[in-house]
Amino acid sequence: MTIDTVAVATDFSSRADRAIDRGKQLRQSAGAKLRFIHATSLPEDDPADEGALTTKMRLVTGLDNKEDGVEFVFPAGSPPAAIANACARDDVSMLVIGPARYNTLGDFFLGTAVDYVLRNMTKPVLVAKMRANAPYRQIIAGTDFSIGSAHAIITAARMFPDAAIHIVHAWHVPFQAWQQDSYVADEVEGGARADMDRFMAQIAEREGRLADATSDLIRNNASEAIRKGLQLDPSALVVVGSHGSSGFRQAAIGSVTSDLLRAIDADTLVVNTRDAEV
Repeated sequence: MTIDTVAVATDFSSRADRAIDRGKQLRQSAGAKLRFIHATSLPEDDPADEGALTTKMRLVTGLDNKEDGVEFVFPAGSPPAAIANACARDDVSMLVIGPARYNTLGDFFLGTAVDYVLRNMTKPVLVAKMRANAPYRQIIAGTDFSIGSAHAIITAARMFPDAAIHIVHAWHVPFQAWQQDSYVADEVEGGARADMDRFMAQIAEREGRLADATSDLIRNNASEAIRKGLQLDPSALVVVGSHGSSGFRQAAIGSVTSDLLRAIDADTLVVNTRDAEV
């Protein structure tokens, strides 16, 4: 999957600036077309002042919709649904959004705009938290060895062909408080290492450049595994699948993914993996 058209959502606030800047950087590095989206929140039968909105969009993006490959879209209706619908065209490769509402645990569970978009987008969603100073040189991808995580990693490898890829897996000893013998941890780690070796071979078979990917096993939780991977390059792109293969699942996206979006201070690409798990 190449990056052809990037949709960028903005509410005209400063918190959307990093999404806009990342979209512009992808235009420069990947030659992507840009579709800037501002949902008006107006009823569909109440037309917006497109002239005023266009002027404002030019100011916040620094671009003109008369330029080749630049489009401004002002859909009506509820912003989350309007954004998702504006990305439904087949030519959109990904949506870039700011972190916006990922501020508190309660806010997340109440159902935010970001959460709605992640649930209703079939295309990858890039949550831009960092300044877009350069193209991504490194990808840090988490895996639970599921079909879904393999799909997410392969998708990212194809979208960002020049980025090095490092894959991490978090492991722990079940019922650790009762498991005092060191051999139990050794057995669990050995099993995880065998699973990682098989996983790496499988994804390399499907996408040749992943034969050069590196990997690591971290005895901790998923967030700490990603954080350790980010020590290689704090400006790296984190890649996760929208759903894991096990554990509690929220109605929206997998609980591990939602935890990472709140906890990790890095740009994060969420790849929809629901179809991959069928």
